Amino acid sequence: MSARTVPEPRLPSATSGRCATPTTVTPPDHRVFAGVVALAVLSVGGAVISVAGGLSSSIWEAMGPTGRLSIPIPMMLAQLAAGWLAAGSRRRPALVASALLALVEPICIVSGFYDGGYSDPARSPLHVAYQLLFVAAIAVVGVLAAVRFCSLLRRRG
Repeated sequence: MSARTVPEPRLPSATSGRCATPTTVTPPDHRVFAGVVALAVLSVGGAVISVAGGLSSSIWEAMGPTGRLSIPIPMMLAQLAAGWLAAGSRRRPALVASALLALVEPICIVSGFYDGGYSDPARSPLHVAYQLLFVAAIAVVGVLAAVRFCSLLRRRG
């Protein structure tokens, strides 16, 4: 005889009155969000260095699409939102957000080769050093997101 599986209980939803399956809850992991926040701080710091060093004329320009030492503001806001979701206890949003960050961070690194960010002759040795630190931080966030994604995959609920 084969073992029968018991169906998952269905609970009435508070908003619709219909039955819904319970949300899968996982332990929160704030490392990804902390990494993205550190990346945002480094991005703002890079914008300040960019303006002080003459690479950009304003903070807005430094944090725009032509910025060399920072992430554009819309992308940074999207990464902060994804980092917050990836760190949360709801499995599905955390899974999607951590996968998204794990895919986007390497793309951010590679894009610097194509937009001229790594070969700008106006960069000083300080700019190059900061850019290396910044790229390393982006890579760390990508690794943290991949680790979170893998840990969520192992916790199939």
